[in-house]
Amino acid sequence: MLTSEQKLLCGAAHLGWVVGFPILIPLMVFLLSQDFFVKQQAKEALVFQIALIVFGAIFAVLSIVLIGIPFLLVLMIAALVLPIIAVVRVCKGIDYSYPITGKFVRKNLSDEI
Repeated sequence: MLTSEQKLLCGAAHLGWVVGFPILIPLMVFLLSQDFFVKQQAKEALVFQIALIVFGAIFAVLSIVLIGIPFLLVLMIAALVLPIIAVVRVCKGIDYSYPITGKFVRKNLSDEI
């Protein structure tokens, strides 16, 4: 069972984009927390937000030739929906992993960071 502090920190990490700090808040939660579960969720959120920025830049360039516009729309929907799903799942005590970046985080960044 997660404590309310764990839920709050995980929620802040996943919803950092709401207050305009999509990378800073998960990074701060990751660096300041001592709890493994909170650190894992902050790492998931951080990599997901970085991936959103990278893919957003790529799709913005591709939108010049109109190919990137549908991808940008899908990316915007994912950027809104997936962190909300993450917060709901974490508040229920479920370890959440993002669909695309989660496997990369769990496999490659499990102990290094």
